[in-house]
Amino acid sequence: MMDFSRYFIGMICGLCLLAGCSSPDAEQSKPAIEPVRLQLKWVHQAQFAGFYMAVENGCYEAENLSVTFIEGGSGIDQAKALISGAADFAVMAPEDILIRRGQGDAITALAAIYRRSATVLVAMADSGIIRPQDLIGKTVAAGGGDGGVRDFDLQFRAMMKKLDLDIGKVTLVDYDSQYNGFYSGAIDVTAAYMTGGVIRMLNKGYAVNLIWPGDYGINFYSDTLAATQETIALRTDMARRFVRATLKGWHMAIGDPQAAVRVTMKYARLTDENLQLAMMEALLPLVHTGEDSIGWMKKQDWRRMHRILIEQNILPRPITDLDSVYTLDFLENEKAAP
Repeated sequence: MMDFSRYFIGMICGLCLLAGCSSPDAEQSKPAIEPVRLQLKWVHQAQFAGFYMAVENGCYEAENLSVTFIEGGSGIDQAKALISGAADFAVMAPEDILIRRGQGDAITALAAIYRRSATVLVAMADSGIIRPQDLIGKTVAAGGGDGGVRDFDLQFRAMMKKLDLDIGKVTLVDYDSQYNGFYSGAIDVTAAYMTGGVIRMLNKGYAVNLIWPGDYGINFYSDTLAATQETIALRTDMARRFVRATLKGWHMAIGDPQAAVRVTMKYARLTDENLQLAMMEALLPLVHTGEDSIGWMKKQDWRRMHRILIEQNILPRPITDLDSVYTLDFLENEKAAP
């Protein structure tokens, strides 16, 4: 189980809340406001707090953009929204970007908002399960491998393979978002998001052990901002302004998590402010990892994620133009941002 306390100390001390995104000079001779549609990965919640902060603090408006959010959820295909033109940008999982590129869809990552995955494997605290080797002979709910739980199945299998552990000695069952079998004891270990399911377990009073695949070399980004290559080519300036405003919003959210939650409550489906605050606290070290800048991406990370998808036969063949799956063009000027 990883201790993130050191991130919070450095993060809160090192980041300050930006005073605002508008400037007096920008008010003079503004061009017409340009509408932009953002497809979210899930329903409105603190997971997207940085985007809300960018709206509420005028960051998009200062860039002459008017942003409309499109909620995600079960059965919502973010890539389809981009390709069909229903959305200009989307928040997607990096593995979905790679998979769709492997299928020929011209989607490119612009920024990795979550530079560390929220995926964990959870066992009860008194189970004695504290490391991957302890999963042998156990029943693990990480299967199902489609849509919102693809990353559970993928990261579990990749971790077992990397550690040379026989997955055939694990009883793998479908993931249950209600965790009924886990609570009853019928399931020894379940996959969950640190920003979601784990919070619900803790709120119910369960004490748990966490196994992070990332601690064993299975490092995946999570929420990643993406657009089509057509949008990037034909609306380059708009994309640059959108990314710039978005990153400002995320700096604000990380710098003042409580303010971010207050703003989130204007959008959130679940109106439990304590739940949204717990989600915000859990996502902080995933967004601001203590290295590089918020949103930054690395070639070696994309190559590693690509290799894992090949090893798991999720990609039938390598992507030949892998470097075009992501672009740093919209991040270079933001690297020195606070």
